[in-house]
Amino acid sequence: MIHKQVVNHRQIAWLVGSVLLTGMLVSFFHSVTDVAKMDAWFSQLLSVFYGIMVAYVLAELTRAFPGKNIYEIIFIVFGRWVGGVINIILLFYFWLIISLDVKGASKFFHATLLPQTPVEITLLVFVLLVMYYGRTSLEVAARVNEMYFPAFFVLAMALYVLLGNEYSIERLEPILSTSMNAIVVSNFMPIGIYGDILLFGAFLHATTHPRLFFSAMKHGILIVGFTATMLLLVLLGVMGYTIASRLNYPMFILVQQIHITDFLDRVEIVLFSLWFPAFAIKVIVAYLAFLMGIGSFGGQADYPGFNFPTGWFIIATSMLTFQRISDLEAFLSYSLPLIVVILQIPLLLILYIKARMNRKLPEQATIPEGTRLYRFYRFCVWLGTFSLSACVFTIIIGTIFLNKSETGGIITAISYVTFFFLALLASYGEMQALNHGKQKLAMEKASGAFRQ
Repeated sequence: MIHKQVVNHRQIAWLVGSVLLTGMLVSFFHSVTDVAKMDAWFSQLLSVFYGIMVAYVLAELTRAFPGKNIYEIIFIVFGRWVGGVINIILLFYFWLIISLDVKGASKFFHATLLPQTPVEITLLVFVLLVMYYGRTSLEVAARVNEMYFPAFFVLAMALYVLLGNEYSIERLEPILSTSMNAIVVSNFMPIGIYGDILLFGAFLHATTHPRLFFSAMKHGILIVGFTATMLLLVLLGVMGYTIASRLNYPMFILVQQIHITDFLDRVEIVLFSLWFPAFAIKVIVAYLAFLMGIGSFGGQADYPGFNFPTGWFIIATSMLTFQRISDLEAFLSYSLPLIVVILQIPLLLILYIKARMNRKLPEQATIPEGTRLYRFYRFCVWLGTFSLSACVFTIIIGTIFLNKSETGGIITAISYVTFFFLALLASYGEMQALNHGKQKLAMEKASGAFRQ
């Protein structure tokens, strides 16, 4: 069933955005601002590098094991029994992601929008929605996501304008005055959320162009990193770190500060009506990955057959986990990053080594060398690498030399945002170049000519 689906590069990038960004907005910013204070908006860089690394390993696996997903690859690499144990651990990790999201969303709606509705009812209705999509495939979720995520992204980036009258740069100063240890810790905390990128390993067997797949995932990761940075910048500039670190749902309170006119002061309803479908897509992707993992033990491609019992299992177990929102926040911010590092890094390292030894697909000549399109592609790759490296050096130089200067702090902040934005643009150019090259090769294959 999964082999028949068609998910293009743009849909992959936007799915990555939904999977990583929407869950981050529930309560995660509370913990980051508590650690890094006014410098919390520098907290995405290390996690972006980690997400790109995971995406690269997944792309390598598609070359070495074409037509196989991560569950099947683990069985091949580790054998039936050891591979079965590892897949069970992986299923437990995916269940943990689903449980965190379902319970977190239910607690959020109970505390903000539906205070008279029991958490259990909200949870039940949410999982029933996820079960409905569990009868379909990733292609359906990707198409639905195309309708909501772009609008959600645009409105999220528009918060700076909508809250311009509430914004004050003084709440961010002095920039980079927090200790380097706090900034490093705040960069480690989002790894728990960026680790969700491993969910896409369940859909590797639907991938036919590894390099384009990697570029699309990298673009999605940079969308998340840049958007989260800008949202934190707005949050801290409007509220300051003291208030933001004491609120369970700082983004919801932030959106409530928008007052466009006297008769349009409930903009948060509009924004969160776009956020919830995008967030639901994230849970649906995790749920489909979980279903496929269960089906891999029986060798069944028709994973929707497990939908009904699996859904009720999610409902029953999610009701029993994380009874307090403080426990959920602490686990998401401090325990989940350790779980991701301990589970994913050794597994991905072994799989990467095996993939390099067992590569079956050669490096794809998506764009013939010497063409103008190839030169543009190489330029985008190098520009993205340089820009991300410049972000790292900007933080280091700003911390060591400019943290005592008000002007130096502003220069550091502008440089960091500029380099991050350049990396995002470069990833988009890289993805588009690969896609155009693939289409050109398909059109010119008969004549054997490629002109650009």
